[in-house]
Amino acid sequence: MFLYRKFFRKLAYAPVNRPLTWAEQEKHLPQKKPAPIPVAWPQLSLIRMNSTFVEFADRSFLRKGLGTFLFCFLVGVCYYAVITILLLMIEKWNTVSADNFTPMLLSTGFGFLLFSILAILITPLLFIEAFNYTHYPMIFNRKTRMVHVFLQLRKGEILSVPWDNLFFNGTHPKDKGDYNIAGHKMSEDGKTVLETFTLPTHDQHDSEFRFFEWEFIRQFMEGDDRKVAELAKLVVDTACVNGRRERFFEGLWQSFAAFGGGRLYFSIPLSPLILMQAIGRQIVMWTSKFPYWPKEIMDTCQFSPDDPNIRDDKHRMTRSEVARPDVSQYVGR
Repeated sequence: MFLYRKFFRKLAYAPVNRPLTWAEQEKHLPQKKPAPIPVAWPQLSLIRMNSTFVEFADRSFLRKGLGTFLFCFLVGVCYYAVITILLLMIEKWNTVSADNFTPMLLSTGFGFLLFSILAILITPLLFIEAFNYTHYPMIFNRKTRMVHVFLQLRKGEILSVPWDNLFFNGTHPKDKGDYNIAGHKMSEDGKTVLETFTLPTHDQHDSEFRFFEWEFIRQFMEGDDRKVAELAKLVVDTACVNGRRERFFEGLWQSFAAFGGGRLYFSIPLSPLILMQAIGRQIVMWTSKFPYWPKEIMDTCQFSPDDPNIRDDKHRMTRSEVARPDVSQYVGR
């Protein structure tokens, strides 16, 4: 069981204490240089923003809940099947002949074994999402030039590292899965990856939207006060976990965005999956701890209550005021 959990964690988390790969070096994203598609947009992972810092949820937050629902559904099916087999055995017990007793006992035992193995195999689907943290936030503080990240690998241990000392890279097109952007804390010689976290990016390798969150964060950290004000005017949606757990309809909206991309013609055929994920998200929210930042970090994140750039679930721009950026000129880049 220990080896199985270790294998599953390797699939779920990025390895550390290793040298940078050639693909990571080739796809380096310098903090001082605009991305190949220099368009900023916060998407749905931004939790809160002001003139001092911006806080984002982790990459897995948008799609959280589906694995938990599948676990509960499969366990429910297994439980129903086992109870059904037991009731049939009790009902047929007195009517089974001696010749049929052994085959029936063997088939019942095989059923129990099969369902037990299935339940063990799908257990990590639950514990990778539920009974952990509701989300793993990250703070980018432009005043102190520090980045603070709740690490998934060690269940909430916080990584604090200077922004200028991080190495960021996108994934290579040869890598499997969605495009993602990782930040690495490097050793003093700049050759060994000591810690890794992933920015909240959910797009394909050829998507013109894949640099949206990275450019938002990069421009926030590298820009002046005027640029911060421009970025604040882009925030029309936020992740509703600012000091509290997400509610059901807020999770339903996140699920709608995860599967439908905000487009109704995608969401209607996928509505069963959207509903399943929304139910699973609530289970995650009920069973998980809420991540609170330590006082010493929040003391460095002070901002004025009159800050015009405050954005959270209570302070957002309306959709009619903000147009989604036109990236048609970047298609295929």
